[in-house]
Order: sequence, then C-alpha cells, then structure tokens
Amino acid sequence: MKLPPLLSERVVTNDSAAGAERDRSFLIFAGIVLVAIALVFKSELLGPGQVWALALGLVVIAAPALLAYLRGTEEFPRIEHYIPVALGATTLAGLSLLVPERWKYLVLTVTFGAGFIIAARLDYLRLRAFEKRGHLVLQETILVLVLSGAYLVVVTLPFNPILKLLWIFTITFLASYRSFRINGVAIAPRRAFIFALFVGQVVTFLAWAITALALYLVVNEGTFAVMLLVNEGTFAVMLLFAWYINRGLVRHTVEDSFTRNVVLEYGAFAVVLIYLFVSSYQPGR
Repeated sequence: MKLPPLLSERVVTNDSAAGAERDRSFLIFAGIVLVAIALVFKSELLGPGQVWALALGLVVIAAPALLAYLRGTEEFPRIEHYIPVALGATTLAGLSLLVPERWKYLVLTVTFGAGFIIAARLDYLRLRAFEKRGHLVLQETILVLVLSGAYLVVVTLPFNPILKLLWIFTITFLASYRSFRINGVAIAPRRAFIFALFVGQVVTFLAWAITALALYLVVNEGTFAVMLLVNEGTFAVMLLFAWYINRGLVRHTVEDSFTRNVVLEYGAFAVVLIYLFVSSYQPGR
C-alpha cells in the first residue's frame, strides 16, 4: 500500500531537479546574449551617445530575462535584483570608450556575463531560502566590482560637473539600496530607501568637495589601469571607501551589531580615506 505514494514522491523530485536544470540553462543563455550585445559597444560605427543608448537597451533586455528566471515565489522580484546588471552596463559602456585594446574589453565583457549569471543564481537561491554562508561574500564581491567600475567610468569620462555628481549619487544610491536589501539581513524597502539616500548624499558630498577643491587637490582620476594598480584612480577609490564605510555603519547600527572588530575595520578604512585625501592636498598651488 505504500508503494504508490513513494513512486509519486520520486517523480515529483525528478521533475523539480529537471526544472532547476532548465533554469540554469536559461540563465546561461541569457548571459551569453547580454555578452554578445555588450561586445557591440566596441563597434567603431557607434558614437558615445549611441553607446549609452545601447547600454540602456542592454538593461531593458536583461530585466525581463531576470524576471522570468527569478519569479515563482510568493515575493515578487523587486528592483534590487536588477541593480547589478544596470551598474555593469554602465561600467561596460564607459570602458568601451576608455579601453583601446579589444582583448581587454573582451575579458571585461565575459567577466560581466559571468557576474550576471552568478548574481542572478544567488538571488534565485535567496528568494527560495536556499542561501548559504559563502553566498554573501560572492554577492558583496560582485557589488563592489561593478560599483568600483561605475565610479571609475564616471570620474574619468569628461562629463559636466553637475551631471557627474548626479551620476555618482545615482550609482551610490542603487548600490546601497541593493546592499541593504540583499547582502545580509534584508532591511524593509522603505527603510532601505531612506538609508540609501543618506549614503548617497554623503558620498556625493565628498565628490563635490574633491571637485570644489580641485585647485588644491591633485587627484589622479586614472585610466583602466586602476583595475590593476592600486595607486591609480584615487578619486574612484576614495568614493568606494566612503560608500563602504557609510553603508557599513548604517547596517551595523540597524542590526545593533557593533563589535570591537567592526570598529577597528571601519576605523582602518577611514584612516586610509583620510590619508588619500590629505596626501592629495598640495598647499600653495
């Protein structure tokens, strides 16, 4: 009498495994399509304006693919799941104008595709309560990479100063909001929105201060070499440190998880940030 139920359960398990396998195949296919589109950024037939328009198109194409992959739970996929691909598209569009070597841009594009697949897969597991401890490190690494790349692009390209500050605020806000919603214990959307605004304001103020003190600060905005050499891209590094410190302080305050190690960690980053700022100061210029 027990055989039919056992057989039924076995069939359901196999179907579930097959569905998960199909999900991964679809995700890989979507990543390949996005990589192919991103490679077009490097075409000589496109001007800078067309490259940015195509980057927006990349996000528009990636959004329904993510939605189709992530849906299926009680919680509908929210905006935070689409932020990495938006920051990645911004980074690739800018680097296509900054990186002359095609093989380097190809490596960056493939890295973007791999990051898209990993981030989407981790979000998929988180929505279904299958997240493991090591997934947080991967999520944090992907977010830091796309954010640092976006910062580098914005501070290097010759944008209008006001537009540059708006870009910095938007990028910081998006990265902070995703961090508050995804990385670690999820903060409620409204609170995450307010906290992300706070972090964005602080980082944008630092960017404004550096820009306003341009006569006295020698800040090397850097080139693509910042991805390989720490001593280049000082402006982008300072913004990244400011984001990391303020984002972390807000999260630990909300979670009431301040410890001696946490204070030492953020204190060390603050010292490095102050050193970068002070070492760039050239009195008498």
